[in-house]
Amino acid sequence: MTAAATGRDALAGTVARVAADVPGVAFLRPGLVDLFRSSVRTAPQGASGRTPAGVRVSRASGSGPWEVDVQIVVRRDHHALTVARAVRDAVSAALTETAPGAQVTVTVTNAV
Repeated sequence: MTAAATGRDALAGTVARVAADVPGVAFLRPGLVDLFRSSVRTAPQGASGRTPAGVRVSRASGSGPWEVDVQIVVRRDHHALTVARAVRDAVSAALTETAPGAQVTVTVTNAV
């Protein structure tokens, strides 16, 4: 694994932990593989060698800012827009030192 991929995966892990801890977030949106393979859901994050479900981290160029996309499912008793903004703010604050200028997008995919 390259240093860039390792850095991206570490960044994605941080984003996943921070987003999941925001009040009102039920969970991060699972990927297709996560829905079909129950062992992946119970394994520790990063154990499968993939980025966490619900988080996509990319960079248009090697020197450009990181683009972070977080997909969350919110709890019904919380206001979706408020939770999405809180996730965006928490992730942006967590990335200020490791990925300054990161562009964070949060999408609410469902409510439970």
